[in-house]
Amino acid sequence: MKDTNELNLEIERIKGDIKLINQSLDTIKNNHLFHIEKSISQINKILWTVGIMMLAQFIMIIKDALVG
Repeated sequence: MKDTNELNLEIERIKGDIKLINQSLDTIKNNHLFHIEKSISQINKILWTVGIMMLAQFIMIIKDALVG
C-alpha cells in the first residue's frame, strides 16, 4: 500500500499529464484545424474551377454536335 506522500506525488504527476493533454488539444484546435480548413477551402476552389471548365467543354461539344 502506498503512503500519503507517494499518492500525492502520483496525483501531481497525473495533474501534469492532464495539463499537457489540454495544451495539446488546444494546439490542435486553434492551429492545426485552421490549416486543415484552409487547405480544404483551396481544394474546393480548384474542384469548382475544374467542374466549370468541364461544363464549358461539354456545352461546346453539344453545340458542335447540334450545329456541325
